[in-house]
Amino acid sequence: MKRLLRKLKIVLIDVYIYQMIDYKPTNIANNYAIKTSVEGEKTRYFIEDNDRVVHKSYLIPNVFLLNSIKKNGLAIGDCVTVKSHRGKSIYPYVINKIAKDVLDKKEEDIYVIVNVDNQSSIKGIEKARFTKIASVNAKRWLWFYLKKKVKNYN
Repeated sequence: MKRLLRKLKIVLIDVYIYQMIDYKPTNIANNYAIKTSVEGEKTRYFIEDNDRVVHKSYLIPNVFLLNSIKKNGLAIGDCVTVKSHRGKSIYPYVINKIAKDVLDKKEEDIYVIVNVDNQSSIKGIEKARFTKIASVNAKRWLWFYLKKKVKNYN
């Protein structure tokens, strides 16, 4: 019951939207192998160190928020790096690789959506050479966006 009530709650949205417009590989030297697995509609990209997952990022289809800026494509999200491996540029390394995979297949455009107050993720996204294209401030109820304010940066 609590789970259902939580889904009916109004959620404040204050995010930046980044896009890989002109792919360039990063100059991040990293010895980690990126593995993938499919989980429902999402594709999980992950890195293991000593048989322990130390980073995971997901490639997500059908992100409704992109409709707010009249875009569609795939989004990278739900990214987590364990504390012991933060500061090693794993996050930008992985999301840059995801962007390359998507763009090489010429599937769709690729985006990252991040909360405006998540400075460490923003730093990693920019290090991975994504470009900020918009910000969205709104209230979301179910899949409806209310009192939406969109600012485009290009």
